[in-house]
Amino acid sequence: MSRNAFEELRIQLRTLSWLGVLRFSIDFEKCLVQENASEEQRAWLYMMGVVCISCCLIIFSYYFPQHFFLGNHNNTGNCYALINIRSCSLVTMLVYIQLYVQRYRFANLLKCMLQFNQISESRTEAGTFGFPYKLHLSLFVFCMLNFAHGYWEAGVRGTTIPIFLIQYGFSYLILGQVIVLFVGCQRILLTTLKHHNKQLIKNFKSGKKCRGFYGIFRNYSEVVWLCHVEINRCFGLLLLPITGFILLITPSGPFYLVSTIFEGRYQQNWRFAFMTLTAVFWSVPWVVLLVLAMDINDVQKEANKTAKILAKVPRTGTGLDRMIEKFLLKNLRQQPILTAYGFFALDKSTLFKLFTAIFTYMVILVQFKEMENTTKTINKF
Repeated sequence: MSRNAFEELRIQLRTLSWLGVLRFSIDFEKCLVQENASEEQRAWLYMMGVVCISCCLIIFSYYFPQHFFLGNHNNTGNCYALINIRSCSLVTMLVYIQLYVQRYRFANLLKCMLQFNQISESRTEAGTFGFPYKLHLSLFVFCMLNFAHGYWEAGVRGTTIPIFLIQYGFSYLILGQVIVLFVGCQRILLTTLKHHNKQLIKNFKSGKKCRGFYGIFRNYSEVVWLCHVEINRCFGLLLLPITGFILLITPSGPFYLVSTIFEGRYQQNWRFAFMTLTAVFWSVPWVVLLVLAMDINDVQKEANKTAKILAKVPRTGTGLDRMIEKFLLKNLRQQPILTAYGFFALDKSTLFKLFTAIFTYMVILVQFKEMENTTKTINKF
């Protein structure tokens, strides 16, 4: 089989395997995804290791919270920092558990991806499949450098900075790779849908009979089912805690900007400039993950395009008319709308609502900070 779009994800699948999840043996030629006993044991050990370390960090932050305080923050900011580090550990642990529990479902999903992509044999937009992976790794490096500088300047204990970096870095790496895999699956399905739409147009123009369309409709129905059911079952419950955590941590950069820089904590011009840039770009890597997860409207548009193609087909009074009507009734009622386990749709309209929620959350944090400062001022008198 020629090099296809799915093979663009080989390195990304290896990265997930190195992180201890989705440890499968994949044969791209035969479209086989298998898991042996040794791989399952390694996945189990990885999962237990992450669970144990995450629990230990949560317990440590509970009994020794002062280790995670930022010297330039007030009590509101330090309480928010504690909530973030504990939530980060909890979400990472939940993601690993879900990936391990659903590993067989993911194996079937990857197998279906291989089969559909082999059928389409399409290289359309294949060069864009590696972009989210490269973007995520670039942001990972930027995130670590920015966090290291930010925590050092924020007055965090020198012994605690590595804990922050390891926890947030590892969590950003695994959560980001899950989202990149989700984006890759969507692009593969989009390429397959485009291929089937082209086949429909080609067959209608050539005037082929019902038998020629039966295979196209059958394959298309399987793709729509994969979009609507299997993708939601695999990624829906994963994206729910990931989205919630990104909503929680995104205001941390702007909040630090308001709490320290805007209050004149840094008098030197060079420190003011560096800390302003650090705070401004603090949440950018997390926001990019949110945008990648929600920017998938093209799958829905391509599915709707099929209905427009079929609506233009002239009726002939043959079995083809009944086949088209049956296909539209069965498949286009069940649109491939992706959701986070039914709580909200994963599309651009939801992205706007999430940004609104982040801004509202930010305003609430600032109000709590101002109330604390006002109370301290009153108590002095």
